[in-house]
Amino acid sequence: MGVLLEVVVGGPNLIQNLLVSEPMSSESIPRAAGPGRPRDAALDDVILAAARDLVVESGFDGTTMDAVAERAGTGKATLYRRWGSKTELVADAISRSTPTPVADDIPDTGSLRGDLDEAHRALHRSRDQELVSGLVSEVQRDPVLAKAFHERLVASKTRLLRGLLERARQRGEVPEGHDLELLASIVPAMVMYRKMITGGSVDDDYIRRITSEVLLPLATRPV
Repeated sequence: MGVLLEVVVGGPNLIQNLLVSEPMSSESIPRAAGPGRPRDAALDDVILAAARDLVVESGFDGTTMDAVAERAGTGKATLYRRWGSKTELVADAISRSTPTPVADDIPDTGSLRGDLDEAHRALHRSRDQELVSGLVSEVQRDPVLAKAFHERLVASKTRLLRGLLERARQRGEVPEGHDLELLASIVPAMVMYRKMITGGSVDDDYIRRITSEVLLPLATRPV
C-alpha cells in the first residue's frame, strides 16, 4: 500500500498535479461572452449538456463543435460566441455539471461503512466515471481541462470523503490523530491511478473493494 501511494502521489506528474493542484484561477475559467445581447442561460445549459453527453459517448477527441451544435439544436457560431474553443466549452461543461454531494447531503447511517455505502450510491447516479473515461487522454496534455477535471472529478470527491471521515471521528469510529485529508485522498488517488496509469476499468466492485479493504481499515485502526 505504501508503494502504491508513493507512486500515485509522488510519482507521475499527472496524478500529482490532479491531486494537489490549486483551484481554478480566474485566468483558467472559460471566458464569458462580451457586451451585447444577454446570453440565454437555458441555451447555455442545453449546449453544456450536449457537450458532456458527447464526451461520454465519443471522448474528447471525438467531440467536435459541429457535433455539439447539432446535438444542442443550434449553430456553431452560437457556440463560438460563448466559448472560444472546444477546450473552453468542455472545461465549462465539466465545471457546471451536477455538483458532487457534500457530507451533509449523505444520510447519517450511524457508521462509517454505512455512510460510505450511501455516498457510493449517490455518486453512482452521476456520470462522473464516464466523464473521466472520456477525458483521460486530453487532461494529460491540456492544463485548462486538467484544472477543471481536478476540481470537479477529484477534489470534490476528496472533500466529500473528508466530511464523512470527520463525522465518523465525532462518533468515535476514527481515532484522533489520523490525518483525515490524507485518508480522504486514498480513493480518488487509486481511481485516478487505475484510470490514467494502468488504463484499467473502475466499476462498482472496484470502488467497494478500495473502501472495504483499504480506506476503512486505515481509518479505524488505532493510532
